[in-house]
Amino acid sequence: MKDVLAQSQIDELLNDIIGGKVEIDNEKIKKAKKVKEYNFKIPRKLAKEQLRTIVGVYELYAKHLSSYLTGILRTYCQVEVVTIEETKYYEYSNAMQDSSLLGIMELNPFEGNVLMELSKELIFTIIDKLLGGSGNSGVMNRDYTDIEMVLMEKIYRNTTTYFKDAWASIADIDPVFIKLETGNRSSHIMNLDEVIVIIVLSVNIKGITGNMTVCIPYLWLEPISDKLYTKYRMTKRTRSDLGYDTTRQSILSQICKTDIDVTAVLGNSVIKMKDVLSMEVGDVIKLNQKPNDNVKININNKTWFYAQLGILNNKKAVEIVRPVE
Repeated sequence: MKDVLAQSQIDELLNDIIGGKVEIDNEKIKKAKKVKEYNFKIPRKLAKEQLRTIVGVYELYAKHLSSYLTGILRTYCQVEVVTIEETKYYEYSNAMQDSSLLGIMELNPFEGNVLMELSKELIFTIIDKLLGGSGNSGVMNRDYTDIEMVLMEKIYRNTTTYFKDAWASIADIDPVFIKLETGNRSSHIMNLDEVIVIIVLSVNIKGITGNMTVCIPYLWLEPISDKLYTKYRMTKRTRSDLGYDTTRQSILSQICKTDIDVTAVLGNSVIKMKDVLSMEVGDVIKLNQKPNDNVKININNKTWFYAQLGILNNKKAVEIVRPVE
């Protein structure tokens, strides 16, 4: 075989490389595809496509969260997804600080507690802004007061509600906030060997940046794991498109039963208030239109058509001649 080198040829090639007669192209080595290590102790249960879908869910959640924080803090806030990672809960718990503030919630009807954590920089910035400060108080090395815990519980509770809209395209869930816990009790919240997905969001409030971390157990994701594939969502969309005409006809049939006000405006006139007060039966009001001019047909106080005055079955009527351009 021509592609197989003899031992003497291999030895000669090695000697040439050592002696500098043969140059090695380092650029090709750098461009070579890097091999990513795989940890067999933590087998991956979610494919990259499924993780990308989860990222899309939390990008939508980040938009809701940004609007909410901007409203309550009266300061522009920007939230964006930074990373997503699949790991074991004990790694997440070991990296957590004792001063961390965890929000525990349930996203019914699926089992498993979902955790939300705000960095200490973010918590004290939010508290300072809510209490009328500038938000530049800095990080304080102390425990949270009772008032601060009440404020943060309300923040966690309100941000929990936005999970419903974020997950709407995947599953119909009912978010329920349970309680707040500190980081030193995190080991009791979930099984340490539980496989989890960690989503890290960066929150910027008036130049101060902190992280929000959402921890989702695989136990919660398992019932909807098939729905995280793009193929499932496209199939679902195609099926819904098939019923578009039926849905459209159903909506139109309901709209057609709606009562609306239709008014024929014969003309307008501007008179003084003293003339109105002295007005009697038989008085004539001069309008701004001639008898043969078109009258306006208003639907819910908006002009849609022009019409001609006439009589139909001994009753006054109007005949539509053209629509409003």
